[in-house]
Amino acid sequence: MDRRSDPGLQDRLLELLDLGIRADQVSADEMRRIRILSVVTLAMMGMGVFHFVLHWRLGVYEMCAALTFTIALALANLALLRVTLRPTPAAHIAIADLTAMLIFSNYITGGFYDPNLSWLYLVPICAAVALGLRGAAFWTLATVAITVGFWALPELGIELQSRIPSELRHGQALFNRVSAIFAIGLIGSSFVASQRRAERQLARINEELFREAAYVRILQDAAISANQATSLDEAMQDSVVHICETMDWTVGHVLHVKEDGSVVSSGFIHGDFERFGRLADVSLEAHYEPGRGLPGRAAATGKPQCVHDIAASSGLGPRANVAQAAGIRSGFAVPVLVHGRVHSVLEFGDTQCLPQDDRLTEVFAHIGVELGRVAERALLHDRLRQSQKMEAVGQLAAGLAHEINNPMSYVRSNLHLVREGWESLRSKISIDSSESSAAAELREFQELIDDSLDGVERTISIVREVKEFSRFGGGGSATWATADLSELVEGAIRVASHQVPPCVRIEREYVEVPEIVGSPNQLRQVFVNLIVNAVQAIEAGGEGEGTIRLITGRDGAEAFARVEDDGPGMSVETRERLFDPFYSTKAPGEGTGLGLYVSYEIVRGHGGEIRVTSEPGCGTTFEVRLPLEIWPDEEPVSVPR
Repeated sequence: MDRRSDPGLQDRLLELLDLGIRADQVSADEMRRIRILSVVTLAMMGMGVFHFVLHWRLGVYEMCAALTFTIALALANLALLRVTLRPTPAAHIAIADLTAMLIFSNYITGGFYDPNLSWLYLVPICAAVALGLRGAAFWTLATVAITVGFWALPELGIELQSRIPSELRHGQALFNRVSAIFAIGLIGSSFVASQRRAERQLARINEELFREAAYVRILQDAAISANQATSLDEAMQDSVVHICETMDWTVGHVLHVKEDGSVVSSGFIHGDFERFGRLADVSLEAHYEPGRGLPGRAAATGKPQCVHDIAASSGLGPRANVAQAAGIRSGFAVPVLVHGRVHSVLEFGDTQCLPQDDRLTEVFAHIGVELGRVAERALLHDRLRQSQKMEAVGQLAAGLAHEINNPMSYVRSNLHLVREGWESLRSKISIDSSESSAAAELREFQELIDDSLDGVERTISIVREVKEFSRFGGGGSATWATADLSELVEGAIRVASHQVPPCVRIEREYVEVPEIVGSPNQLRQVFVNLIVNAVQAIEAGGEGEGTIRLITGRDGAEAFARVEDDGPGMSVETRERLFDPFYSTKAPGEGTGLGLYVSYEIVRGHGGEIRVTSEPGCGTTFEVRLPLEIWPDEEPVSVPR
């Protein structure tokens, strides 16, 4: 086994060189100097042990004692560094210890003319490695002073005699020079290794900074696209182009998620079509089931998905083989969330392997949410415009209803008086033959009075509906309380009973559920509207007979009430416009098209929803779902528009 590849051995070596000091305890530069000092000290201690054995065999015991003291002081200095975490004083102590040992070594081996003096060359080198420019200058001057001092001793009449036997001095000179060369090379190698380690660390930091700067740019671009784009598709296409250019990715693709969760191409691909033509064709035709393929997994999980290396991955599908053949080595898919649901998927490919980077996933998840806000903002704008329109219409409707209702009341009252007077007058007129022209005129006059009253009643009914719209759709308020859902439905049946013909049967299937919170009057009005619509749908079917089933129940934290009819059902076009204000399938003059719109707004104001299931010829089901135990912030609460 290659021990260099053993991470446990590497960790132990780093821990030894770091003296057990954590990286968060000191700065990066101080940690680098601690490691250099550890390497140099340990190397010199190893050399000192070797010299100890050599001088012991030579019988120079004074040098052995000096080496022992030097090694002990070096160990104590490392222990002090471990406690103080200050590499500069420790480096000065270590160099002073080395210098003192070298001075003593030169003293006992002959002074200036002995080869042992070459060891003093290590002092400025060690100072340059461990202390920097100022420390190197200081110890260089100190070394020069020591060298001049040894040179001056003979001039002063002080002759130093070597303790090394004369027959061994030649070998000792070779040993000193060779060992000094090795020591200088070791120190230089340690310095170079430390510098290269620092350069690699700096390169990693620079790479992270460049990557973070790219993330910031694409986040800014996504925000700009989200704010300036007129549609979600436009924002996604702009973002794909910006992301590919900023991240230097090769190809980008926009896909849409269908109602069943499958993913299909939107038709937009950014990249080199000449180079990736086959891949582009396959991508445009591909269809991904939920959880299958890179886009399918992103759509199913709602989180970014990455294939760092296509060649090293398995089970990616046939399109991965086409991508690999085109030179694509990695893929990345980003879900675009609209109201918490995956609306689309942005897919990217590159000719380089993607790194394992959690920050990349985090940034692109944020981009997916940011792009989804385009659709959310468009929906809010539509609702705001609709709200403004409906508020204006509501105010207008309230004024018109008031202005029309007063004169129509007079007309209705007068017509009733006319009919009563006419009936009294008719009883006094004697006509011999019912077939005479006079009798026909009397009957025609009676029909005109009845038609006029019927028109007045219809007009008053329309005005009443418009007033209801102005109250609910135009900003009315209601008092909230707890209510039994089944009782609300039953109350709605009683209110609408006069509009239910005998040929229409009503079946009930009530289940006891917890009480809901809301406006009983508003919710009862919703069920009245749904029941009346069901009756009218059955009558519109032509046969005039049918069944309406009313069902209540609970589904988790929601209560529901269903109104089912066996009428003719609705087309897709009708279902899509069902809750639009003023949209009606009835003949002109028979409906205002406001009943379902007001019902929809009331239910939405209660935090619920209305679901519709209908197919032509299969009847229709309206399901009102309301949350349990949801109170508004304050009372009374206006129904949202």
